[in-house]
Amino acid sequence: MAKIMLENHETASGSVRAVERALQLVEVFARSRGPLAVTELAAEVGLPPSTVHRLVQTLVSLGYVVQYQESKRYGVGRGIAEINRAMLLKYEFTQFAGPHLGALVDATGETASLAALYGTWAIYLNQVESAAIVRVSNPIGTLVPLHCTAVGKVFLADFREPMLEETLEYAGLTALTPNTLTSREALQRELEQVHAQGYAFDDEEYAQGVRCIAVGLRGSSGAVVSALSLSGPTSRVSDERIPALAQAVMEIGGRFAQQMRKP
Repeated sequence: MAKIMLENHETASGSVRAVERALQLVEVFARSRGPLAVTELAAEVGLPPSTVHRLVQTLVSLGYVVQYQESKRYGVGRGIAEINRAMLLKYEFTQFAGPHLGALVDATGETASLAALYGTWAIYLNQVESAAIVRVSNPIGTLVPLHCTAVGKVFLADFREPMLEETLEYAGLTALTPNTLTSREALQRELEQVHAQGYAFDDEEYAQGVRCIAVGLRGSSGAVVSALSLSGPTSRVSDERIPALAQAVMEIGGRFAQQMRKP
């Protein structure tokens, strides 16, 4: 009897250790800025690569982690993304975003939104709608692709290789409208333009009749942690108004980012 109890205790202890190690890996993926190799994961958690490989394969089978075929590196899956999503919606900066979003609406007359990175998507965290009868709405919690939205391009422009390549490999470049950029070369030129002008532009690439302008908000680490955007019908976000609208987004985004970085 004593032997059986001891074996059960050892089995239980081993199971607890496995859970602890798996949760360590989940934490590493949750805070990572891109896909990771087994050796990188092993260094992060202080475990042998063989042990990490076995645990990661379990996380892949459960949908918490995905593997990129070309590089064989691992990234955030739907399971971890869902956890991140719940956390993002509770971020403190979403609570004091209201005044900045309101200021952008007052300055431009168009809908203002706050978004964050959510795996290979962007997620809207907060919004103040335009008062116009015809207006754009980005409901809180909505997920949108990265390659064809202004908020998404802001994050892509901040990515480095191989993170950018692997994200696009996994997410794809699906055409949602005739204006959607579906070639890697065209999107790369667009991201270079984001760097050059300081903001991203969606010219009816996600939804016909809608244009968006977005800027990245950088945290204390220097990385883009969220995006501030303006969305409106193409008839009002006209070519003539874009410079002034973009300037308003950049100025208000700059003030917002400063507040975010305050201790």
